[in-house]
Amino acid sequence: MLDLIMKGGWAMWAIVACSIIGLSVALERWLTLRNADIDAEALLREVSNSLDAGDIDAAKAICQKTEGPVAETILIGLHKLQFLERVGKRPEEIEEGIVEAMEDHGSFVVDFLEKNLTVLATTASLGPMLGMLGTVSGMIKAFTMIRTSGAMSPEEVAGGIAEALTCTAGGLIVAVLSTVQYNYFTSRVNRFVLQVQGAATSLVEKLIDRLAKERR
Repeated sequence: MLDLIMKGGWAMWAIVACSIIGLSVALERWLTLRNADIDAEALLREVSNSLDAGDIDAAKAICQKTEGPVAETILIGLHKLQFLERVGKRPEEIEEGIVEAMEDHGSFVVDFLEKNLTVLATTASLGPMLGMLGTVSGMIKAFTMIRTSGAMSPEEVAGGIAEALTCTAGGLIVAVLSTVQYNYFTSRVNRFVLQVQGAATSLVEKLIDRLAKERR
């Protein structure tokens, strides 16, 4: 493997660097998303039970001890609920304020979940470009040697071309791996976003029901 990298020249070293960066990002995203992956339905049940008991602080405590964007979004809504109730807002204003607060937080959630995914997209597109550049550079070098030497055996010419094409192969391998990783993490991010949206909707419905009961 090291011999192929050495023969591939500067382009192969750049391709190897792209692969290391891509794998590092993939590992970081996998660990981050794994830690953020929770049982959203179980969390909502616990929060709902606390709200049914009229204990908002207990609901907030449940969210605070739970990692992930779903718990953070619910916690934002509960904070907003307490603030608006404290300043004496009307139920419709409370509902609007909670929805707005959680929607604003949603942009931060998406940014957190998609962090560094552009790096994977970049390595996926940069790998083949570096591979082709390395191949073209190697071919130019090989044909220059043919012209200057005057006579070279077919085996020597084929060997030089094969080494040049190694860059293309390396670049395509990096592109395939990075593309698969990017698509995988993008699908997981989309699932998290749907979880957050679902949790926010459930919380708003629960709070509306709670406010309606208080007005009776």
